[in-house]
Amino acid sequence: MSMVKVYYQCREKGTELVNHERELAFYREAYEVIDNYLWAEELAFFEELGEGGGFLFVLGDLDDKYASYQLIPSDVDRGVLLLDVVCKKGVMSFLGRKSISVDFDLVSISEAKRYIKELFEGSIESLYEKHKK
Repeated sequence: MSMVKVYYQCREKGTELVNHERELAFYREAYEVIDNYLWAEELAFFEELGEGGGFLFVLGDLDDKYASYQLIPSDVDRGVLLLDVVCKKGVMSFLGRKSISVDFDLVSISEAKRYIKELFEGSIESLYEKHKK
């Protein structure tokens, strides 16, 4: 079973964003991270301060082969969802590169969870094949 790392930012006792990092073995753990996020409070801080938190779920190694979903909160029950998959970095990060980027635009949190679950059920290559155009 592959571990998925989640990186996320939120505020704890104040207005400073605090970075968090966890390794997750099961998609239910990812759901817990999302469900325990203080959506309304973070969005209010974003409106006031102009900076907000978000999530990055990563399968693999960001310096090599990986698949990642980035979820950026935009409302209490929605967010912008982005997928990046790199199967092959290529020479100088572009020659021979095998990668895709998909912008799912605005999705509900339940939709985002369904997509993020793919990181726990498949491989980097299977995500590439599923989402390439």
